[in-house]
Amino acid sequence: MAADEAEAPALKELRDRLAEEEAAYAEVLAAVDALASFALPAEAAPDARAALLRLNELWQQPPPPSGLGLRTRLRRLAWDALSPFLERQTAFNAALVQLVNARLEEADRLHARLRDLASALVRYAQRVQPLVDARARFATALATTRSELVLDAFSRQLESHGQRIESLSALAARVQRLAGETKSR
Repeated sequence: MAADEAEAPALKELRDRLAEEEAAYAEVLAAVDALASFALPAEAAPDARAALLRLNELWQQPPPPSGLGLRTRLRRLAWDALSPFLERQTAFNAALVQLVNARLEEADRLHARLRDLASALVRYAQRVQPLVDARARFATALATTRSELVLDAFSRQLESHGQRIESLSALAARVQRLAGETKSR
């Protein structure tokens, strides 16, 4: 009984430590799960797509003035003078729009991939604890089985020693009888 009382505080300490570790694991898992459920930028700011569509429409160079008359001719002269600059600005706008489109598409793919990764990490973390628990139960079962085997072997040895002692006791009794018979003759 004294051994059981001596082990009880140690067992309580182990149980308390296990409870602390399980609580910490649950806290980390909840934090990772919360981080994994973020909104993608395209979901959080749907106006960005509308602005991108508007940008895609606005980058093009307007057509040259058309029509007849002095005013149109003056506009066309001004247009012809500014045309190289407008063409350069249009090329710049087109390159900028392509860059913005490509970056937004890539950012959307990256963010979706990050959310998938975070989700996979949560699923993995949810599987770690049951795996560790299963391994611990298996190790405990093995230890129990091994202990039972050791106890069984010890029991057989005790039986064997008991039989030897009985044989030796019978032999000693016989020797004493023979010694008693030899003295009486």
